[in-house]
Amino acid sequence: WYPTVQTYSFRRTIAFWGAVTTCEGCLLFLWIDLITTYAIGTPEMLYELTKVPNFVGGLFFMAGIYLSWFELINMDSEKLNANKLHYFWVSIESVTDLGIEKASYVGSLTYLIGAVFFTLSQVSDFWELTPGVHSVLIDWPLI
Repeated sequence: WYPTVQTYSFRRTIAFWGAVTTCEGCLLFLWIDLITTYAIGTPEMLYELTKVPNFVGGLFFMAGIYLSWFELINMDSEKLNANKLHYFWVSIESVTDLGIEKASYVGSLTYLIGAVFFTLSQVSDFWELTPGVHSVLIDWPLI
């Protein structure tokens, strides 16, 4: 089994952009610690200097995690060459038939679900919510 040039380029590009977006998200998360540690800006600016970069960093991080999931579920070169990509789901049997462990499939899917919950909590944090809704949508996913 040798991949074609198209398949190799596709996987290399997906892996590259997955790593870049994940690193960009992590750098934006570090920005928030820099702002709070060194008290940069005025208290009025704190919202824009922390919440917005945290949300954008979460989106970048989730995009990078999705790209790693996307790469995993599209490991079959025949489907890549036929332009039949899977975007959200593929059966676990089709992945294990390629020699990929079930733990990789489950771990990558769990990581993606966690990133979606984290991003949902970030989006929910932009509004004033009742304490019960706040604990369910914002506090619980951040545990």
